[in-house]
Amino acid sequence: MQIALISVAPPYRGGISKQTSILVENLSKNHSVDVINYSRQYPDFLFPGKTQYLDDKSENDNSSRMIDSINPLTWFSTGNKLAKKNYDLVIFRFWNPFFAPALGVIAGIIKKKSSYTKLMSLCDNILPHEKTPLADFLTTYLFDKLDGHIVQSSQTENELQEVVENPVYEKRFHPIYTNFPKKIDKITARKKLGLSAKNIILYFGIIRDYKGFDILLNAIAELKDSGLDFHLLAGGECYGSDEKYTQLISNLGISDYITWHNKYIPDSEVSNYFSAADVVALPYRTASQSGVTQIAYSYDLPVIVTKVGGLPEIVDEGQSGFTIEPENPTELANILEKNLEAGTFLEMATYIKKFKQKFSWEYFVNGIESVYSKI
Repeated sequence: MQIALISVAPPYRGGISKQTSILVENLSKNHSVDVINYSRQYPDFLFPGKTQYLDDKSENDNSSRMIDSINPLTWFSTGNKLAKKNYDLVIFRFWNPFFAPALGVIAGIIKKKSSYTKLMSLCDNILPHEKTPLADFLTTYLFDKLDGHIVQSSQTENELQEVVENPVYEKRFHPIYTNFPKKIDKITARKKLGLSAKNIILYFGIIRDYKGFDILLNAIAELKDSGLDFHLLAGGECYGSDEKYTQLISNLGISDYITWHNKYIPDSEVSNYFSAADVVALPYRTASQSGVTQIAYSYDLPVIVTKVGGLPEIVDEGQSGFTIEPENPTELANILEKNLEAGTFLEMATYIKKFKQKFSWEYFVNGIESVYSKI
C-alpha cells in the first residue's frame, strides 16, 4: 500500500511521537509510508511544558512538516497535496480534539477529490482526559469523514462507539517500545542516579493532575513508617506549576524519600531509570492506555496501575503487576510494602519476558491491514 500517516513525529518529543517513529519502521517493511507532520503542533501559549522539541531536532526527522494547527491555509494546502497523490490509505493519528478542525478539513478534501483513498483513525484517546471546549462536536466533525479505526484499549473502543454508529475497527494494544537503550546492571544504574536504597519505586512520564502523582506522594508518606528501606525515583516534567507537588512533599515530610528529576528525560537516559527500579507505580485518575507501562514491560519491570480506562487490560494480576482502586494511596502503600518486602516484584521479571510478547508490532500492523481490507 501507499500510505500517508498524519501524526506528530520527531523533532517533536513525547510518547506519541516516539511510537509513531517505531510504527513507521514496522509499516515500511511491507508498505510505502509518508509521514505528514506538524509545522506547529501547539502554539507556545497553549503548551504547558518547557519545550515541544527534542534536544536534537534532527533526530529521525524524516517527515514532511506541513500542518500548522492554527493556520487553516495549511489545512487546505495539505488536503490538496495528499488528494493529488491518490494514496491507498491515509491514517489520522488522533489524541486531542484540538487537532480535529485541521484533520477534519484535510479528511474532507481527500474524500472529495480522491475517492479511491481510504481514511482511517489511529486513536490514542477519543474523549480527552481533561475538559476541552466543544470536544464532542470537534471529534464528531472529524470522525464522520473516516472509514475505519484502530483503538488501543476497551475504553477507547467504547468511546468510538459513542461517536460513530457501527464503526469498522480493530482493537490493538499499544505495542512494546523497541528503540530505547538496553537494560543495564541495576547497581550501575543506581550509582548513575545517586540512589542507595534497597528498594526503588519509579514514577515516569509527564506530570499532570490526571496522572495522580500526588496520590503516589501520599502513599510514600504512609510507606515511610513501615521501616522499609526504599526510595521513590520520579522522572518527568511537570506540566504547569510544580508548586502543588513541592509543597505536598514538604508538608508530608518525605523529601528524604524522593528524588524527582523535574524535566523531560531524553531517550539516551531512559534505561538508567528503568534499570534502577524494582517496580513502576502509575496511580492515574483517568487513562485510555499508557505508554509508560509498555516501557516498563520492555525492561521486564512490573507495574502497579489503577483500575481506570484500559490499564487493567494490560496487566496480568499478580504476574506482570497489580491493579488498585483509583484515589487510594493506602492501598498503593500496602501493595508496595507487601511485595517489596517479599521480593515479589523481582520474581515477576521472568514472567514478563514471555508476557510482553503479546504486545508485538507485527500484530499492531496486522490490525491496520485488517481494517483496510474491510473498508
